[in-house]
Amino acid sequence: MLNAAVVSPQPMTRIAMQREAIDHPEHGVRIGMVAATVPQFLAQNGSEPTVVLLSMRTEDGRTLAQNVAELVAHDHTVVMLTPPAEVLRVRSALALGASGAVGKCESLKTVFRTMRLAKQLGHFLSDRVQVALAELPSRAPAKLSRREREVLGLYVDGMQEQEVAAELQIAESTVEEHLKRIRRKYALVERPARTKLELYKRAVEDGIIPPVLPLA
Repeated sequence: MLNAAVVSPQPMTRIAMQREAIDHPEHGVRIGMVAATVPQFLAQNGSEPTVVLLSMRTEDGRTLAQNVAELVAHDHTVVMLTPPAEVLRVRSALALGASGAVGKCESLKTVFRTMRLAKQLGHFLSDRVQVALAELPSRAPAKLSRREREVLGLYVDGMQEQEVAAELQIAESTVEEHLKRIRRKYALVERPARTKLELYKRAVEDGIIPPVLPLA
């Protein structure tokens, strides 16, 4: 029986997953814990490695990069639960260390299957997510590091450099260096990122943050 957890800000998602696991043990998954946020989950979980079904959307102000990176750092296997409109962000989650993804509109049977196979194989995407990713336009990757993605996500989401530094507990000069490297990496693949607006566009394109402003 696979030990798993659900992290979602939506109570109905957490309740439905727990109920399905109890009513249908043939799925081979036990939902031992549910939480609304990643910090809440980590505070309750201790150090036991778990398969975590993680919602793309959060309501606590944390970025996707922060959530995935922190779970992976604690040796959890992360499977993303993604709405159809946010499949682009699956790319970013996988780059940050997530092991799988499944569509939010897919059957619960498919969700549990994806969780099991992500754990067994180390990497697994549901068929629907694979098709959706294949249909996305290809762009040359900037190959940002995990920390660079964290810095970029916070910076283009509205924080100033000193606020990013405080959030990540690093020096402001380190944030500045990260931003310089990020701009250079985008320039090398001919995707301009000179201004903050251009950085925002690149972050949306790469699924680091969800789109809010129109990109045109």
